[in-house]
Amino acid sequence: MDEFRMKLKSYSNPSNPARGKTILSSKRKTEAYLRVMFDGKDVTPKPLNPDVFSGGRERQISVYEHDRPDVRRSTIQSLNKTYSIVRFKSELREGREGSTQPYRGSIQSSTHLTSLGGASSLTDKEENPTSGSQDENAEPSATAGLEAGPPQEEEDEDTSSIQAMKKMPVRVALTLCETNTVFLLDIPSATAIKDTEEGDLVELDNEAYEYLTVGKGRNRKMLHAEVQTKPIIVKTRTTDYQRNKTKAGSSYCSVWEMYDTYKDKQDSEEESEDDSEDSDVGEATGHKLDEVSSLDSFRLSNEEKQVQKLMKSPRFLEAVCVIERLLASNCFKEEQKIFRCLTVPDDFREKIEYNYRLNHLWTFANEYTKGRSVNSLDWNSKNKDILAVGYGKFYFADQVAGLVLIWSIKNPVQPERQYNFTPPVTAVSFSKENPMLLAVGFYDGAVIVLNIASREKMIIGENIPPFEPCWSLCWNYGQTQGEEEVVCATFDDGRICAYSVQKKLEPFQLMRVAKADGKLKGYNATKKCTNLVIPVTRYDAAYFLRYHPIHSSIYFVGTNQGVIHKCSINYLNQHLDLFLAHEGPINAMKFSPFCPQIFATCGDDWHTRLWAEGISDPMVDMYVTMHSVEDFDWSPSHSTIFVTTQSKFIQIWDIQRKIYDPQSITESPSKARCTKVQFTDNGNCLIVGDVDGNVHVFSVEDLPFKAFFQENLLFESMSRVLSTNLPLMKKLRKLRRKQSVMK
Repeated sequence: MDEFRMKLKSYSNPSNPARGKTILSSKRKTEAYLRVMFDGKDVTPKPLNPDVFSGGRERQISVYEHDRPDVRRSTIQSLNKTYSIVRFKSELREGREGSTQPYRGSIQSSTHLTSLGGASSLTDKEENPTSGSQDENAEPSATAGLEAGPPQEEEDEDTSSIQAMKKMPVRVALTLCETNTVFLLDIPSATAIKDTEEGDLVELDNEAYEYLTVGKGRNRKMLHAEVQTKPIIVKTRTTDYQRNKTKAGSSYCSVWEMYDTYKDKQDSEEESEDDSEDSDVGEATGHKLDEVSSLDSFRLSNEEKQVQKLMKSPRFLEAVCVIERLLASNCFKEEQKIFRCLTVPDDFREKIEYNYRLNHLWTFANEYTKGRSVNSLDWNSKNKDILAVGYGKFYFADQVAGLVLIWSIKNPVQPERQYNFTPPVTAVSFSKENPMLLAVGFYDGAVIVLNIASREKMIIGENIPPFEPCWSLCWNYGQTQGEEEVVCATFDDGRICAYSVQKKLEPFQLMRVAKADGKLKGYNATKKCTNLVIPVTRYDAAYFLRYHPIHSSIYFVGTNQGVIHKCSINYLNQHLDLFLAHEGPINAMKFSPFCPQIFATCGDDWHTRLWAEGISDPMVDMYVTMHSVEDFDWSPSHSTIFVTTQSKFIQIWDIQRKIYDPQSITESPSKARCTKVQFTDNGNCLIVGDVDGNVHVFSVEDLPFKAFFQENLLFESMSRVLSTNLPLMKKLRKLRRKQSVMK
């Protein structure tokens, strides 16, 4: 108790500068009950209910609760009472501001201090007589105006004595304490800090989860165990039911019967649809007919309808194709054996002659090809029995509609597919990756991609036609390995464009061939008599495009001025090199199948020339008559043999034998000018197209035996030809050594 009184005295000491004066100082003895009188009226406030305001009181009482649990209730009531009186006094003082009358009133009864201390409170003067002189100059205490009320036993009695009131204290010491923390929202974190205890636990949980779901724990051993379950309580019930009468029966139905049944049903539905369409057509066109004529006379009979429907059936057309092949094999049985190399002459026969003879087997032609020039030929990349032929005339005075026919060796009489077009066809080319796709170029500049798997015209992709004709087509892969196949086309305005196979063929320009000026290397052409100051066009027509057999990024372009441009897909619109090959348009350029550094060209200047890559001068120059060399092709079986076409003649050359004259000259069976020539893959047969729409198939017979080293034979034959030209022979030998080192 003495310790508590010392604490209370320290709070009420005004000399302490760190704390203000307290209104609870007990300088004089107070009584337990006080009344507050103002202007002769009793304004004593009624005590408040401590239970109502228990949440807003200060919590300093916890010290006393800890020391004296038995006074907790009384202490709370005393503090609540003190709080209400102090509040009332402060409000009353604010209402009396400006008044001259002094304020008098009681603040606190001695009951409060008595209840806190556990005994009657004494004033500071009574407890410490020497402190009177020290507090004389101090401010009057807040309890200076307090007078003792009735004693504890007389609290219930009415008291009429009015105590003298003094002024309110000037300073009041208030202590602010922190309230309890109230959490309005608490969201626990889903993560933990690494390298902590919580983080280590989370990592262990994650590792265990991955082990059980993804890792080896997924395949953990499983065991079967038995457990006991509660038996299901059931009840047995029986009833009587009349037995059903049954009868045994059987039936047999084959797969063909089911197929025919559903097929007849489908055919009947299609016939009903056709009848409805015919009736609609009759109603729509009825107003155009003569009144005398009857609609029945224009309608077909049921038999004719069935025949027309049968002719459109894909199954019937396929059956007709098979029957035509069987009938054709009866007529061309021996020729087909020769084409397939089933009848090969004996290498050890008694009489062997090298006549380079062409034996005519058959001709691909029908009534639709008559009068249409053969402009392009191409064998299928997968099925070597399939040949695509493009027809059309594009002369100014005589233009014929285009036609594409797909011929088969199994049926030399009728084509397997037929596609009609309005503009003349100038080029056809099969895809190397997808053999069903056929690229077709036209005289109006259009380029389309056909799917020949369908008998109807199924166009996979089509471009927007430019203003100039398309002269050649070829398939090649994109700039990088693994890209899809693209169609490369050359046009008369010098453009070389690449198209990706899609519904709308978008052009990507690789090159535009400019007109070559000045003196060019290559063939030493005669000087022109005229010199045009202002040329008609700045670009030459690109007639063909050939990719290098080894370097897929290098390609060659031939023009109508006889110039060959060496280009690369890595350098757009720029050529790497160029040289003059012919005086006039170049019709063909092809690489040797045995030596990729040797290639041949033919043109309208009546010459056929052999070239070596990197050497600007021609190695071999061949000339026969004053006719344009329309086409050229190397033999796949002999490195020194190749074929050319001039006018209506087919010429077979062998540079191993001679170069001043061909080994054999064969006249076309139709006596028409030949336009295209091409060997088969085995080199035993030859196909030739002419301006009348005929495609002749020949077998090449009486050829020399195949050499073991075809490339060496080619170089040796060319070296013998160049025996009079030592500089060129040295260049050729250097190229040969370089080729051997590369291998």
